[in-house]
Amino acid sequence: MNERRPRGRLVLAAVIALTFAGRGRAAEVNGIWSESSTKDLGELSGNDFFKNWKIRGWAESYFVYSSNAADKDTVNANQGLSAIKARDLSIEGRTFDVHRNRPTLTILEVELEKVPQLSSWLDPQAVGFKLDVNWGDTYDIIWNTVNKALGRPGHKEDVLGDADRFLSHYSIGYVAPVGKGLRVDFGKFVTHIGGETIESIKNNNFSHGYLYSFGIPFQDFGFRFNYPWTDTLYTEFYVLQGWNVTYKDNNGGKTIGPAIGWTPNPRVSMYAQYLGGPEQRDNDNHYRHLLDLGLSLNPIDPFNILLSADVGYERNVFSKKDTWWDGIMGVFRYKVTDAFEPAFRAEIYNDPDGFTTGVPQTVGEVTLTLNYRIDLPEKTHLLVRPEYRYDVSDANFFTQGKAFRDRKDQHTVGLGTVLYF
Repeated sequence: MNERRPRGRLVLAAVIALTFAGRGRAAEVNGIWSESSTKDLGELSGNDFFKNWKIRGWAESYFVYSSNAADKDTVNANQGLSAIKARDLSIEGRTFDVHRNRPTLTILEVELEKVPQLSSWLDPQAVGFKLDVNWGDTYDIIWNTVNKALGRPGHKEDVLGDADRFLSHYSIGYVAPVGKGLRVDFGKFVTHIGGETIESIKNNNFSHGYLYSFGIPFQDFGFRFNYPWTDTLYTEFYVLQGWNVTYKDNNGGKTIGPAIGWTPNPRVSMYAQYLGGPEQRDNDNHYRHLLDLGLSLNPIDPFNILLSADVGYERNVFSKKDTWWDGIMGVFRYKVTDAFEPAFRAEIYNDPDGFTTGVPQTVGEVTLTLNYRIDLPEKTHLLVRPEYRYDVSDANFFTQGKAFRDRKDQHTVGLGTVLYF
């Protein structure tokens, strides 16, 4: 990722009025960790050995038309100026749906998790694991983006190895019989930060917003401690290598991440999370700070609202100049029928020094996604997601034809599909 900062403190003030941040997404599949409704491999196989082993998987693809018709050769020739690194990139301001007029298989993924159970200290049921095996353009983009941003020039594998292309999550877990159960996990995690995550099946919209694309990390590596104080209140604490790095760190420091989540009633949930630590190469002193907030509301049964905000700060980025970045996002999803749930997203993102996006700007977008689920045999489903999106910036951020970064806006119309079980 490029380095980062933003302009408007009013974004933070507005979201603090809402406080915290909500995990509920009302998407077809929720969460980095398995849901209680996720298929149990023991029940599927009839073998008790696999009881509490959860399994789920999906294949994602898309086709997108862009009004700007950016020439991929022009954009690729200027990849050094782009925060997101991808082969044949021709749609800017996006994370993963970056190829125009080309059918793209972006994710093939299977998640397997043995959920650790609260038991005695030495009971094998207290031990678990999670493994996400994946392939596709999405994970190539993450690998290239992170290594180009954090790695040393000329080093193929510096902060990520080849295995990181195919394993987005691998961790072992243990529930210690302390109080209500202290869960400890160690390994590589998809980041817990933000209102969206890597796989679109877990998000309300098919494309990713600016907060996800530029304001937060993709992944973490280290320890996670989780404790449920009550049925409605939990706290977490992370000790991590740093933003996006896995088996190799780019400095000698560590990043810490306290978090708190509260669900006062079934229609309201919220959390607040912080990440702080040195993220610059070979520098343990210049800290990056990130506050992640959000709120999930379900005022009436068919209607879900997700509000999310991030504000970040880092010391001594540009010739000893400090930098900021911030943004706010709102998603509104309404269940018209059991199969049809349109979702509308609006957001604004401030990056006044161009630290995260590569261009000093305030940029925003509105997106309408028409989520339609088709139920197939054997508990398999096809999610069809027509989507319209409009992006606009106060700076020239978008390429039109062969004119690199010649426009301040773009329209896209696309179709995303997800086959999942």
